[in-house]
Amino acid sequence: MIIAIAGTNGAGKDEAARYFEEKGFAHYSLSDVLRDIARSRNQDPTREVLQELGNMLRTEHGEAYLTNRVLKEAQGALNIVISSVRNLGELEPVRTTDGFKLLFIDAPVEVRFARVKSRGRVGEGLTLDEFIELERREFNGGEGKQNLDELRDAADAVITNDGSIEDLHENVSAAVGDTGRRRRLSWDEYFMQIARQVGSRSTCDRKRCGAVLVRDRVILSTGYNGSISGTPHCDDVGHMIENGHCVRTIHAEMNAIAQAAKNGVNINGSTLYVTASPCWECFKVLANAGIRRICFGEFYRNERVLEAAKQIGVEMSDLSAALNEPSSE
Repeated sequence: MIIAIAGTNGAGKDEAARYFEEKGFAHYSLSDVLRDIARSRNQDPTREVLQELGNMLRTEHGEAYLTNRVLKEAQGALNIVISSVRNLGELEPVRTTDGFKLLFIDAPVEVRFARVKSRGRVGEGLTLDEFIELERREFNGGEGKQNLDELRDAADAVITNDGSIEDLHENVSAAVGDTGRRRRLSWDEYFMQIARQVGSRSTCDRKRCGAVLVRDRVILSTGYNGSISGTPHCDDVGHMIENGHCVRTIHAEMNAIAQAAKNGVNINGSTLYVTASPCWECFKVLANAGIRRICFGEFYRNERVLEAAKQIGVEMSDLSAALNEPSSE
């Protein structure tokens, strides 16, 4: 299930998203993605900077650029809430998803202005008149730009958040309806979700991967792609590119094997859960380490791995479809 939340500044979009987080949804804020991009460019993440940066990225890379970034990061998540949507085109990758809903959160401008002033973010030290003027550009910016009017018109529900947090949660619940009885994850889903969380520790933003080695439903070791211990991280000093690949980091699968070796853990006959299928070099080591099953959430480039796995009897399980529509165990 995917819930998208749009709305005016200070209306309570993140608080509405927290309602879904409490229901087990993974929350991704497009504004937070923009703030990270701004900081990586040494820009102060002011509201005006984020507004211009978002418009530029949508123009250069397509309106769904930010959404596609979070969907890639969210691989394996069963239920997702995406907040701070600013343009209807950002929803193209998810609008046809079964159970998709778009909520628009609003509140009187004076209430929202007071909330914004109280949270004290960079660049929000505006007067009420400046706040209103900056917001005016967000309502109908045109193609590829922020367009809140269009989102409001397309929303499944428009919620006025001028009361308590409990009132907001109640209104959100009424708008969405029953999100379903919490379903127990299958073992494959469970370990793949853990691999996804392990990958969030990755220090190379070209591709963040996580790996978990399991035998008899017991985790033996974990790993994520990162630099050699004691050396700088890509996220801090940039990438080391050779032949189109970053070679600064050790891949998640290799780090999982290294962790097991360091701790004297036997991994022969175990199953690997990894967010993206292994490269050829990693696969060769996995095969010789006795890994008999590899479960992956995304197929990554190398058909040769599938051919070799079939030849030597290593089971390759593509869990990407199962993770979107999983079955109970």
